[in-house]
Amino acid sequence: MQKTVMTFFLSSLLLGCQHTAVELQSKITLPENYQHVGLAKGTSIVQNWWESWQDPQLRRLIQQGLAQNHSIAIAKSKIQEAQAIAKIAQSTRFPTIAALANTGKSHLDIEQLDITPSAVLGGIRVAWEPDIFGQKSSEADAAQAAVLGAQQQFYGAQMLVASEIAHYYLQALHSKKQQMLLQRTQTALKTLQHYIEERFNAGQVSAYERNEIRIKRQSLAAKQAILAAQFTAAENAIAVLIGDTPQQVKLDVGEMQKRDILTHLPSPPSGIQPSDLLNQRPDIQAQSANVKAQAAKLASAKADLLPRFTLNFLWQTGQIKLDADLPTLQAWQHFISAGIQLPIFTAGRIQANIQAADQRLQQALLHYDRTLLQALAEVETHYQQQFSLTQQARLLKQASMTQQRQVRDTQKLFQYGDYTFDRVLQARLDALDLEEKRLENQLACAMNLVLLYKAIGLGWQSETDTH
Repeated sequence: MQKTVMTFFLSSLLLGCQHTAVELQSKITLPENYQHVGLAKGTSIVQNWWESWQDPQLRRLIQQGLAQNHSIAIAKSKIQEAQAIAKIAQSTRFPTIAALANTGKSHLDIEQLDITPSAVLGGIRVAWEPDIFGQKSSEADAAQAAVLGAQQQFYGAQMLVASEIAHYYLQALHSKKQQMLLQRTQTALKTLQHYIEERFNAGQVSAYERNEIRIKRQSLAAKQAILAAQFTAAENAIAVLIGDTPQQVKLDVGEMQKRDILTHLPSPPSGIQPSDLLNQRPDIQAQSANVKAQAAKLASAKADLLPRFTLNFLWQTGQIKLDADLPTLQAWQHFISAGIQLPIFTAGRIQANIQAADQRLQQALLHYDRTLLQALAEVETHYQQQFSLTQQARLLKQASMTQQRQVRDTQKLFQYGDYTFDRVLQARLDALDLEEKRLENQLACAMNLVLLYKAIGLGWQSETDTH
């Protein structure tokens, strides 16, 4: 009997590493190249893209955000939680060993003879459910895949924080540049208003023309009134992202304007291939880990159709002492048992659980394919957008240069008496209007470049890189 049990025990140990495998492949065929990536003539990929922006303040803020942001800290805590759960799942594959101990006294009355015996018992119990058909291995695989998914969510949180800090930093810089530009425009409008008032008093223009310039100044003042609030809002958003109070974070406006990254943007990265997304984008990696987890859970559900085996071993010894002149009793015993459980009737529970697990797997695969398609579209869109914005910037620059010549020509014609002074002022206002359009284009280019970095999957650091 003992030989049979030992043979069964060893065979179970050898088969315990087996588990049900589920082979899956994505239905998305990746293109060889992006349609518009050839338009980019930039440098190679830089994972920490902010390093190439040549702005120490922005670099410092992003590094502080990566170190202190609460969303990143939460994501890191979820990794540790998933790792602990994975350890629990892995521990079920091994035997459990428990020590047993018991002591006590009792009172016996045998024909008026009082006896008080004491007993001390101790032993060891070993229980194990061999993972013959791989159910526990599948559950451990699912838990390990959840760890990988949590790791990718951590990387995704880093990427999001870096891009959001840059987003608000660019907004803050844009607000300050726009304030300066509107101040110049307001000065030009004030001069024009003074000129129109003199002509109105002289009866050369109507009240309509005088009111028109007043409306422009009032509208511009209303626009200026919100810019300071926009700068403060961006500053406060950065404070939250870097894990600090808004009262403690003040951007160095002088440093921002000195670097002026809106005017000196780096070129978009080149050499990007669609296949790079599979390893570069954290959200795609997280969806891949989810597919693996759901596949392992499906394998675990299918294993419920198969028999389950248990092995138990108990060894126990002890002694009984009597307070009378009777000898001490000592004994020991051991017990080995093996069991099997085979589902016969479960009212369809196992089949329903398998079907539910299979549908969750199919959903995970669909989520993966959708995420991959969205990533491909995002990269293509932002490359095309960057190319279009660059073209727009070039055309606006040409128009601005032409308008500056127009201002000079109008000034000369005024000096020769061919134009009135309001034509000169209007030419200056048109030039300032073009400068505002160029400023809006600069912000759009910078924002889109940050979105391009996100679409490619740049801006996260592995834990080994952060130490």
